[in-house]
Amino acid sequence: MSMQYGVQRYALTRPWAKRVGQLFSQPGSVTLAEDGVGELVGRELARVAQVYGEADGVPEAELVLALAYGYHVRHGRLIAEFDAGLARALAHTRLPSHLPDTLILPAEAFFLQVSGEASGGAFIRHRPADRQLDLVLVEAAFSGQGTNWWQVPEPLWTLTVNYPGELAPQLDGVPAPWRPLLESVLNGFAMMTQPKVTLEAVWEEGSTAEWVVAATHPTCPKTRQKGRGALLKAGFIEVTRCQVPELPGLDGVVNSAGYWRRQALGDDKSRSRLVWVAPR
Repeated sequence: MSMQYGVQRYALTRPWAKRVGQLFSQPGSVTLAEDGVGELVGRELARVAQVYGEADGVPEAELVLALAYGYHVRHGRLIAEFDAGLARALAHTRLPSHLPDTLILPAEAFFLQVSGEASGGAFIRHRPADRQLDLVLVEAAFSGQGTNWWQVPEPLWTLTVNYPGELAPQLDGVPAPWRPLLESVLNGFAMMTQPKVTLEAVWEEGSTAEWVVAATHPTCPKTRQKGRGALLKAGFIEVTRCQVPELPGLDGVVNSAGYWRRQALGDDKSRSRLVWVAPR
């Protein structure tokens, strides 16, 4: 396995990751899972501190990441990413004033990988009943080789976004280094609602072919479930790739940034949708 995705590296480097996944996979209240994860991470970090000493900021960062990872596991361990052309286009697209009225996301919780000019990743938890998105942004090198997460806290930024409310006031205070990644993530949410976008679920390169065939069986749900379970148990990752067919490439200088325009719907104009105008 290539470990190209930050969430994979997190699972490999944290000794409690497997137990966190087990706690969040149990049926019942997530509050119990959250409490259990808090106790688990606190206990394990106390043991680490006996050897390396206490490190400011590490307990807080690790608890945030453990909870985000727990929701990621609970909702299917799904990863989403934009293809290279779309990632560059989104990096050169101005934010909409508001997110869409209705979001179309691949899962209630997933990890979004962003490559290119605004590289990094985001743990995403969608709370549709509250019309909220909980985001944990991480750098491209998140949990990479040589990361001493037990001594130096992983750089991250957390944010809750309400939709379809105005975005600008909600982004006040976001540090400049995090804004390119955040804007690509938010543009990505809007992009996933576009009719021209295709979302293709694939298994990462190197996945066991026999299990992939079973997991994508066209007619038998039990076979699909068995194949998918085998792949996940072995540590393989399902990736939803977001792309726009026939999207013109952006070679060299971008002369005109992309943007969103809002189109009113219905006789009374009470509903609306976003329409993307690609950068040129």
